[in-house]
Amino acid sequence: MRIRRITAKEAWRLMGFSDDDYEKVSKVCPETSLYHQAGNSIVVNVIQGILKNILK
Repeated sequence: MRIRRITAKEAWRLMGFSDDDYEKVSKVCPETSLYHQAGNSIVVNVIQGILKNILK
């Protein structure tokens, strides 16, 4: 059985970025940097949910 690795574009989508954002950055950055940038980002919707629960 083989497990498929997600693409950099899929990683950006999971982190809440649009495809337009990805396309702009992918023109100037190598693929490995795109993975790192997605991994170092914060999902805004998740932070909003956490803060709502903390501030209750």
